Amino acid sequence: MSTTLPFWLVFIIVAAAFATTFIYMKSETKSRTLLMVSAGCMLAATVLEIAIYAVLGGNSLWWCTSDKYGFFMKLVRLIPFALFIAFQILQVFFFKGAVEEHIGKELSMKTTFIALVLTFPVALVLSIILGIAGVDDETLDTVVTIVMAVLVLGGVGWALMRNVRSAGWRQGGVFTAFSIVCVVAVCLAIFLFIVALLELFLQLLMVAAVIVGGLYMFGIMSKEASKQQPQQVFYDNDGGLHYSTTSRDNANRKINERRENNK
Repeated sequence: MSTTLPFWLVFIIVAAAFATTFIYMKSETKSRTLLMVSAGCMLAATVLEIAIYAVLGGNSLWWCTSDKYGFFMKLVRLIPFALFIAFQILQVFFFKGAVEEHIGKELSMKTTFIALVLTFPVALVLSIILGIAGVDDETLDTVVTIVMAVLVLGGVGWALMRNVRSAGWRQGGVFTAFSIVCVVAVCLAIFLFIVALLELFLQLLMVAAVIVGGLYMFGIMSKEASKQQPQQVFYDNDGGLHYSTTSRDNANRKINERRENNK
């Protein structure tokens, strides 16, 4: 947590994978070596991302979520990370297109991507629903685990079946396994990004709560002050007490009329 070098290495490796894939797509020779280099870079980036998360866990984005940064500074720092996630997703599907061109077969990865991406929100929603329903923790964990396993196995199994049917067991199985590894890295980055956004959202809610609470207390204090402020009084010519100038003037008019009549 003292240097951002590992994150820069991930970016550089993913950029290298994109560059080699782009060169392969534009070259006439369609060298298999370029695809292998691109695949190696993607695997290396995935391993490094997983290693970063294994060491830092929820603090993996400390350079975006540290308490020493304000709200807007955190938001500005998250923007490049969001662009990197988009770039990484683009590279995964860009590489898929290159492999399809190389083997002359259509491959499937969308269901794997969708299944893995949905695991976190589905698990979260299911946990909330079961928690509200009063399900005990052990049963909740079991149900969530089963649902996540079915979701992942369903998506990966469907992709594997289509890839094997299209390219055979060797090429289809290898590509499916490779796509799982790369999609896991993407999902991990998306998960960290969502956590960072939620942290910013909660921080924004706290600031808004403080502001609203301050305005509410100010309104209450103003009302109390207005209640405690002594009411202004007015006296007529006979010393009578009035609470408005209109009432005092009417009383003075009657007093003057009465005095005139008594002369």
